[in-house]
Amino acid sequence: MSTAYRSRQSYIVARLRRVGLSEALALQTAPLVAVQSFEAGTKLWTKGGEVHQWRLIMDGLVSASIATSSNASTPIAIYGKGAWFGEQSIINRKPSYADYVCLTPTELLSIGANTFDTLFVQQPDFARFVAKLMAWRVQKTSETLTLMKLGNPCLRVVMGLAQFAEALSYRAERPPTIGFGEGLQLPVPQNTLASLCGVSRTLFSEYVQQLVLHGWLSVAYAKLEINHVWTWLIFARRQRENTFHDLSPSITQLLEELRSIAQLENAVNLDRPVPTGHADLDW
Repeated sequence: MSTAYRSRQSYIVARLRRVGLSEALALQTAPLVAVQSFEAGTKLWTKGGEVHQWRLIMDGLVSASIATSSNASTPIAIYGKGAWFGEQSIINRKPSYADYVCLTPTELLSIGANTFDTLFVQQPDFARFVAKLMAWRVQKTSETLTLMKLGNPCLRVVMGLAQFAEALSYRAERPPTIGFGEGLQLPVPQNTLASLCGVSRTLFSEYVQQLVLHGWLSVAYAKLEINHVWTWLIFARRQRENTFHDLSPSITQLLEELRSIAQLENAVNLDRPVPTGHADLDW
């Protein structure tokens, strides 16, 4: 048995333990878990298709998107490293509600639906983990769907970028793990980002320029980096929770909201820098 194989099995067992399986059951289940690699652009499931696996992202990004009235693709969820997905369709015995597409080269763990069903019925801790995950996601997805389908282009771009901040800093079973003031590089081309936000590349660039000017984004080698990630995470949460929010804000209004969040957070965490509105200043 090779060292690489033992290392991979140890990783699988550790992930299974974190979703509620005992060590003995995790060791028993690990051989049933497949490891799969996919190229960027690969469609894992299509809307209306059957979902036969519960999957964990070992590395990469996956979007769950639906078509809008204009036939554009709108992301209602973006999953990053450490996120499980696919549980809703398996439990409800319903086809996929969205297209699941790899946004980058992606490596996945896959547990067959039959194995998932057995664990869900026989293992209370596993069922509890999945139930909590589903409850959180159902509410989050519903709120995001409203914003991304009914919001104006400006809101879709800023909220779309906020979803990437969440995907790259969250884990499926715990809060964000990124430190204060850190940045995150988006491993997705700007053309793809514009398409996911349902806007033209030109319009996307206009909003990005404003976000760069005010220090919320940086650009390096044509890749975007999200700055002040915690502020983006709070922005996304507030947008979802605000029942009476404006679905047609201007970029000026959204920039002011980001800044007000940073100011509030700075009052709680005095070590955290607050954007001044100028990207060239060292915060």
